[in-house]
Amino acid sequence: MIIPALHERQHRRGYLTRTDLEEIAQECNVPLYRVNEVVSFYPHFRTSPPPTVVVNVCRDMACHLRGSVPMTEQLSAWAKQYGDEVEVCGVSCLGRCDRAPAAIVDEELHACVDYRRLQKTVDARINNRPTSPDSDWDTAKPHIGKWDIDPYGGQGNYDMVQRFVTQGGTPDEVITALQHAGLLGMGGAGGRAYLKWSDVREAKASNGQKYVVCNADESEPGTFKDRDILMAAPHSVIEGMIIAGLVVGANRGWIYVRHEYPEQIKRCREEIKRAEEIGALGNGIFGSRSNMTLEVFPSPGGYICGEQTALIEAMEDKRAEPRNRPPELMTNGLHDQPTLLSNVETFAWVPTILKDSGDWFARQGERDTALTRDVADRIKGKRLFSISGDVNKPGVYEVPTGISLGELIDNHCDGMLDGQAIAAVALSGPSGGLLPPRIPIEHLNRRALEKIVDDTVTHIDVRDLPLDIQVSRALGYMLGAGIVIYGDRCDVLAEAVANSRFYRNESCGKCVPCRLGSKKITDMGERLLSSQIDLVELGTMYPVIDELSSVMQATSICGLGQVASNPLFTFLKYFPELAEEACRNR
Repeated sequence: MIIPALHERQHRRGYLTRTDLEEIAQECNVPLYRVNEVVSFYPHFRTSPPPTVVVNVCRDMACHLRGSVPMTEQLSAWAKQYGDEVEVCGVSCLGRCDRAPAAIVDEELHACVDYRRLQKTVDARINNRPTSPDSDWDTAKPHIGKWDIDPYGGQGNYDMVQRFVTQGGTPDEVITALQHAGLLGMGGAGGRAYLKWSDVREAKASNGQKYVVCNADESEPGTFKDRDILMAAPHSVIEGMIIAGLVVGANRGWIYVRHEYPEQIKRCREEIKRAEEIGALGNGIFGSRSNMTLEVFPSPGGYICGEQTALIEAMEDKRAEPRNRPPELMTNGLHDQPTLLSNVETFAWVPTILKDSGDWFARQGERDTALTRDVADRIKGKRLFSISGDVNKPGVYEVPTGISLGELIDNHCDGMLDGQAIAAVALSGPSGGLLPPRIPIEHLNRRALEKIVDDTVTHIDVRDLPLDIQVSRALGYMLGAGIVIYGDRCDVLAEAVANSRFYRNESCGKCVPCRLGSKKITDMGERLLSSQIDLVELGTMYPVIDELSSVMQATSICGLGQVASNPLFTFLKYFPELAEEACRNR
């Protein structure tokens, strides 16, 4: 495969030579242009020697909030004394939002950094002195054996796999348990897991081969729960994938992990090897006739790889450009064969659910609140949220589905940092835009709210919003797995523009409306931020972005183009007084 070969060659010397590319083309029996088109698309691959020291500083959401952008500029100016020996640049989210700001220095992670610490690290590198990178293991270690998502308390026995292959388990029993539990996809879409499993099971493979793929790319700023699951309970993910293969009729699978997670890649490979040694993986699982092999596929980089069809394109050694749908992956996925692709957390819950056919999991949801009682079906299960920003204890928390945002902040994160009030909330990374502390009723689904509130209520407190995807869809706000809280000391406009820049930078460029629209929207936001817009022009911004947003949503192939307008659009919608203040500063 082209991409694994590129990873291996680049790891040798830090970049790829023309000879490397020619050798890979020969080994993979493809034309040289096929290798070149892959190398030119992914930001991780270099075709020229890197400087002595390369510093990549995260510039998104929590890191931006902690001043990473001016810190990067200051470090870049200081590093000029070394000439071409040091390269300093900002990069998209590194998945360490709970320890912002984060940076990678020569492929070593450094979290909670500041200007002085990065200076010392660069000096040490230049002078060949050892440095002390941070470890994700320290972040995940408190969770080992502490989460209900891990039914084994730290080390998997693969009991559910053994029970299935030795006690006559059937695919129908597993699918029924998933349905009873109410398990949803935990990657953002929130589809019903049992339906996807059923579709892949029923699909016909033209060559008799089906596949299972775990999406651990996790490049959405503010989202890092899968990072901790893969460190604390990789056995739960792997067991869920094995059972999935047995149910849908697949015997090969991959865990697709972003390359910025080297410890997770190592941990998954170690657990796969252990599972093979105890008989849970490989040929003849636990002495049965069932077979299953799993591998880890490190991503070549880029936010777009988190989109499920783009991920499959990358696995096929192509540029990660999203596919037109239909057909869906359940019938025409990897190598055009039926493929079950789900999120890390979705697979990880499967062993716990199968222990009692989903009864325990189904009982876990929070249901008895005014905002959930009449607008959603019974809320089931638990889930994990990443929360970062201006809270005292950012991190990953396993909570009942449907608890309120206020409960998550107060009971799990020990409240707001330094006693700040909430200025804005991003409930779905940058994709859902920014919500104000109090949301006007007219900006939510009034029809759904008529069942809940009377005519005297004009606003809903953002802290009261239930963290349930059914409720969020009914009321009209987006909910993902990554939540970022902005305190009242932040510049909300600057954060909205930074989020717009993220989508502009990460657009793959395939769809013209997304490529041009994300740039146009960001340009308008940057002009407003620098007080180059007066009140008259401000009056035209909202309808212009509204129209751009409609076009992008209707014509973009994937979700990036469909949400790229949300950061600035929601800022103008919910924070008009801050927009007017920016104009008056003109």
